[in-house]
Amino acid sequence: MALFGDDQGKTEKPTPGRMAEVRERGDTHMSRDLVTAGALLVATIALRCFGGWLLDALAKVMEHGLQVDLRDHPIADASISGACREMLWSLLAVAAPLGVLLSILVLSVAIFGYGQIGIHFSTEVLGFKLERLNPAANWKRLFSPQSLLRTVFAALKTTALTAVLWLVLRNRWQGLSHLQDQGIFKATQTIADLVFLALMWVAGVVFALALADVIWQRFDFEKRNMMTRQEVEDERKRSEGDPMVKSRMQRARAELLRHRMMEAVPKADVVITNPTHFAVALKYDRKRRAAPEVIAKGADDMAMRIRELAKANNVPLLEDPPLARALYRAVKIGDEIPARFYEAVATVLSHVYRLKNRVA
Repeated sequence: MALFGDDQGKTEKPTPGRMAEVRERGDTHMSRDLVTAGALLVATIALRCFGGWLLDALAKVMEHGLQVDLRDHPIADASISGACREMLWSLLAVAAPLGVLLSILVLSVAIFGYGQIGIHFSTEVLGFKLERLNPAANWKRLFSPQSLLRTVFAALKTTALTAVLWLVLRNRWQGLSHLQDQGIFKATQTIADLVFLALMWVAGVVFALALADVIWQRFDFEKRNMMTRQEVEDERKRSEGDPMVKSRMQRARAELLRHRMMEAVPKADVVITNPTHFAVALKYDRKRRAAPEVIAKGADDMAMRIRELAKANNVPLLEDPPLARALYRAVKIGDEIPARFYEAVATVLSHVYRLKNRVA
């Protein structure tokens, strides 16, 4: 049995289109272990930096609560409003340090979570799917190779954490057994230092294991979304269009352009030729254009058709090989000629207009 299920024939890496599709379904390569480990590591460091502030606030609340003189307590009047004011005072006393710690924790979760996959919202994940209630499908997922690997990884993680805690605490049991001989503040400091040391080691080991999980999640994500060559080809056709259809459309557009171009040739003022290889038809409408425009052009067979059509419609033909080649290569159909051709084209048009006047 294949480790990742039946992936026979799926030899191609997932395309960007497939990746976008699975992301829309809510399937990502995010490692939840990295989010947990990162949040634990950041929380441990934050406790080290701001834990003293929180402990001072809690000590202040405790000291206030243990005061014997009830005249300093709003609760002394035995009313609900007095109790509420007492609770509000206690909450405000610890709000600042607790708010800072919670903000750091939430920010770390967001960074380690969205930092892996980016910000993306999928409504499909929230939708109801009947197959989620299928016992057979759930049973299959429960005993899948992926579930087995996750179980093995969880067992390794538990073993590693147990070993780390043992290494941290094994030489400190004797000191913990003599806490009663120390003052309350020194004993508290000893316990706090030990807890912080244990948390740092645990967070570090969990973070290292989470990095391995990140590599595995990315590998597994790509493997389960592998595609067959036919799927890649089908997606390319959907995104770019069928090559045969595109070719037919291009031929149809080219034919339409040639047809419109041939219809425009009889309206030209002059056709400049090579004389055999190139032909460029020009028209100058002073009311619409600031300069003459190219209304048709062609090479070889197309040039011959333009010349024949021009002759049939009494459009003057003028041989100017350098100008014909230059206009053919530099100007698109429907565009005005550039300024560098003004003088040469003006000479051609003035000659054509003189010929028309003589004929008239």
